[in-house]
Amino acid sequence: MAKFDGIVGKSLLTVEENENELTLVFGDNRFLFVRLENGKLHSESVPE
Repeated sequence: MAKFDGIVGKSLLTVEENENELTLVFGDNRFLFVRLENGKLHSESVPE
């Protein structure tokens, strides 16, 4: 998936868990936000 090419091969540094959301922090200051909305998983990679 081209959407996640920026995090492929990067080291996972930390995982933060909040209500209905996970934040994964990778090397090079890249973030992946995974959240649950209306029973469906949504993700956002920053920067893309």
